[in-house]
Amino acid sequence: MLEDSSNQTHFGIKARWIYTANDHQELLHNHTVFIKNGSIDKVAPSALSNQSNIIDLGESILTPGLINMHTHSAMTFLKGIADDQKLTDWLEQSIWPNEAKFLNHDLVFEASQLACLEMISSGVTTFNDMYFYPEATAKAAIKIGLRANIGLLFIDLKTNYASDFTDYFDKGFAFRDNFRDESLITTSLAPHAPYTVSDESFKKIRTYADQLGLNIHCHLHETEWEINESLKKFGIRPIDRLHRLGILGPDFMGVHCVHLNESDLRLIDSNQINIISCPSSNLKLASGIPPINLMIDKAKFVTVGTDGSASNNKLSVLDDLRLFSLLQRNDRNEPKFLKSEDLMDMVTIDAAKSLDLDSIIGSIEVGKKADLVAFDLSNIFTQPVYDPLSSLIYSGSRDSVQHVWVDGQLKFKNKQLVNVDDAESVIEKVKLWQNKIQ
Repeated sequence: MLEDSSNQTHFGIKARWIYTANDHQELLHNHTVFIKNGSIDKVAPSALSNQSNIIDLGESILTPGLINMHTHSAMTFLKGIADDQKLTDWLEQSIWPNEAKFLNHDLVFEASQLACLEMISSGVTTFNDMYFYPEATAKAAIKIGLRANIGLLFIDLKTNYASDFTDYFDKGFAFRDNFRDESLITTSLAPHAPYTVSDESFKKIRTYADQLGLNIHCHLHETEWEINESLKKFGIRPIDRLHRLGILGPDFMGVHCVHLNESDLRLIDSNQINIISCPSSNLKLASGIPPINLMIDKAKFVTVGTDGSASNNKLSVLDDLRLFSLLQRNDRNEPKFLKSEDLMDMVTIDAAKSLDLDSIIGSIEVGKKADLVAFDLSNIFTQPVYDPLSSLIYSGSRDSVQHVWVDGQLKFKNKQLVNVDDAESVIEKVKLWQNKIQ
């Protein structure tokens, strides 16, 4: 048995269960995934393997690496600073003032490193980010070894990061050009929200998306306040405004979508947009509960994100997935609940498809990158195991994460971070920022 694959280019991973997240949603028993140069080379029954360099995970389930579809990773520096406020008060009284006073490149870099360490420890191998100083977040992801889709933020407000739309554009695309060859980094366009972006700016964003083939990542219908403000200013609901501006489409990722009426759902259906649900954040900020069953019927894909630590307090997408499932069951008229396979697909292959990354990640299939996570199901919290996926979702947690690989590189082994020399240093640096903020 191989004790450490961190420096290996050819090795195998044996598990009692392997959930592939492929088109057939196959759950394999007693198989081995063979890794070669960071990619999946073969998946075969373990009994047929006589290779020596095999990691035997015992009573664990191996899945594709989890994908956190919406976060502001650097907001880890504000975790717990404003836990008892609704969204508008939270933003206006706590978040925005602290960002205006303290936010800079170094803070984003250091706080993003802490977020990356937390996500890896939670089984996340890819995250979809939206925040200021995107190059700082990208540098943090690369240093820790996490895959990231980084949003080029657009907001029609002056901030520490940029002064106006043109400034956001210049800085965002300079970052994109500088990181074009980084294999762990991809980009999307990230207009913050309908209430912070003008019609003219949205039109420009659509033009860039079409010309460059980039997805659009945007908050949408998070609160009733947002909808009421749009009705006052534009006479229409935010999603209708974006539809008329030509923003909606299969490349659009709408985050939250808590407050949807029948007209909104028709636009989601006709434009086949992707929805990213962040149930913990929505409940914590008293924004509401999204109409999950209606969204599932209408959207191209529905996926799950944590939002930032400041509005969730943890970056465990597995916890949000469990909550999402329970909220789906809150509709007592729904005749059929989501299967465990469908739920896992939301944080693996469906998320990869929403990001246009499904050719390289999201499922355990030959040729794809070895972004993998092993969950230990042998402990008292998950036993007995009748259905391993169900046990993982409803009995497991991020404490069940046993091993994590990104690009075939071992990042988390036996429930401990590996190949990270300065985790304690990252924590201490964020604590120094905490002392300044207090």
